[in-house]
Amino acid sequence: MEVKEGLPGRQESAAPEENREEGNEEKKDPESGRGPDWLLGNVKDCMEFLTVCWAFLMLTVFPVYVINRYQDIGAYKFSFFSGVSTLLLVPGAALGLLYVVLKWVCGRREKPSVSWLDAGMLSYLAFNLFSFLGSDFKEDAWAGVGGWNMGLRTQLLMIAAYFLMSRAFPLRRKRLIAAGAMLGSAAAFLVGVLHRFSIDPFGFYQGLDADTRLRFLSTIGQATWYSSFVCTVLPIGLCVFYASGKTKVRVISGLYCVLGFLTLVTQNSDSAFAALAALLFGLFLASCASPKRMERFLEAVILCAASFKAAGFLQRGFPELAVRLGSLSEAFSRGILSWILLLFGAAFYILLLRAEEKKGPSLEKSWDKTGRRLFLAACILAGGLLLAAVGGIALNTSGLLEKWFGISSDNQYLLFNDKWGSNRGFNWKMAVRIFSGLPLLHKIVGVGPDCFMAYSYSVPEYAQLLNDYWKPDVLTNAHNEFLNLLICIGAGGLISFLLLLGAGARRFYRIGKTHPEILMGLLAICSYAAHNFFCYQQVCCTPFLFLILGLSERTARSVREGGGRKERVERQEIPE
Repeated sequence: MEVKEGLPGRQESAAPEENREEGNEEKKDPESGRGPDWLLGNVKDCMEFLTVCWAFLMLTVFPVYVINRYQDIGAYKFSFFSGVSTLLLVPGAALGLLYVVLKWVCGRREKPSVSWLDAGMLSYLAFNLFSFLGSDFKEDAWAGVGGWNMGLRTQLLMIAAYFLMSRAFPLRRKRLIAAGAMLGSAAAFLVGVLHRFSIDPFGFYQGLDADTRLRFLSTIGQATWYSSFVCTVLPIGLCVFYASGKTKVRVISGLYCVLGFLTLVTQNSDSAFAALAALLFGLFLASCASPKRMERFLEAVILCAASFKAAGFLQRGFPELAVRLGSLSEAFSRGILSWILLLFGAAFYILLLRAEEKKGPSLEKSWDKTGRRLFLAACILAGGLLLAAVGGIALNTSGLLEKWFGISSDNQYLLFNDKWGSNRGFNWKMAVRIFSGLPLLHKIVGVGPDCFMAYSYSVPEYAQLLNDYWKPDVLTNAHNEFLNLLICIGAGGLISFLLLLGAGARRFYRIGKTHPEILMGLLAICSYAAHNFFCYQQVCCTPFLFLILGLSERTARSVREGGGRKERVERQEIPE
């Protein structure tokens, strides 16, 4: 296996990217219906068709698929995912294997091109299999917890989706998929916004009390599930808005982003703001490449802040309809935070435009040094803020802040106790305790995919602690994806998952310097990782991460195959 990484090759012609892939397909036999080329071509066409159908159904239909309002909505969502994936991905994967075998039989043996992202995905697959084989809870490890069902079955389907999307997706259909993704998720976003203003056009809230209405919204279900979904798919439309050079496309994608930001600030989950911060941070780093890209970044910031303020104005204008949200959500919609974001974004945007007008082409030539400084400053600032936040929580919780400076705080964000983060403090402490008590083998490969609950309640000591704190409820996971993976698929599985995220972010950032549409993968990784630091894998978000990674990898492979791996690329700037 050869692991390859690096910048893409030079574009050979002005032909659209999605058409360049055709040059890599097998030559069809001039005598139709004869020879191995005909069979290979048909197998590949069928594999591509199945892949496109799966992606379209997941992005367009899945978000709005509802059977009986919120009754068992998680089970119905999983049934849709499982049914569509079994119908399309399983035969697609079988055809993919057949295609490889046929090429080998026909003498077309090629050196496999495997990126570090592919290697991380294969490692993640291996540790899921090892964890399942070594688990004492085979049934739970196969199916997973009811409601999101992230056992081995789902992991296999998601990994199959990644490899089919990264190898078999025809890029000439990417506009169709992007349009379908924005259409399906925009419908969910719109319903989510309406629900936060007590407008229920489809009767989802019939017979539900006020507390349940706050915890459920849109066509996804639980607020945390909906938040995960929004943060995972929003990068698709945001990347279209950022990278497109067509006014009509930018207007449509801009309206989509407005809906996304409106529902993000009203969905009532603090995790979404961590995801938004990570998303904007990743976009800023990618925008340090040129002044034109920095323009686009500032436009996205202005759009985000303006959407937040619009939500605040609506909440103040219709107080009898607006649902009362948490303090952080209302701080961004009604408070001063969005004003600060809007004013800073607008001020820097105006300064950048004036600099471009004054210096002209010379600004572009001298930007490299400026961009590097901005990149370094952003990394230092982000690292400093993160250290300050963690350090402040640690000092306040340990009492050192009061001992040294005579100050302390009972603020829900600064005091890390069992109740911190909606009881995540207790959950995380239990996760660490459970992992520390695992045998060495299970520390490496885990107790089984999605088997946190099955294992923790099988140990009397842990079951007693969990029942004392949560009864009559049951703790099904650690509410931190990385801690949850540490227990379920072990340290090896967690490292492999971090590898695929890190390798994907690095790969898409580097190729995104020349092909900005690939930044969709980077933004999805940043947003998903930050959000799920406080959440967990579930069927309403994690399959979309694998889908986006596969689509971005497919584009990256097309770029590299189209221009030669060893040539230096020319910058493909965002059009005026």
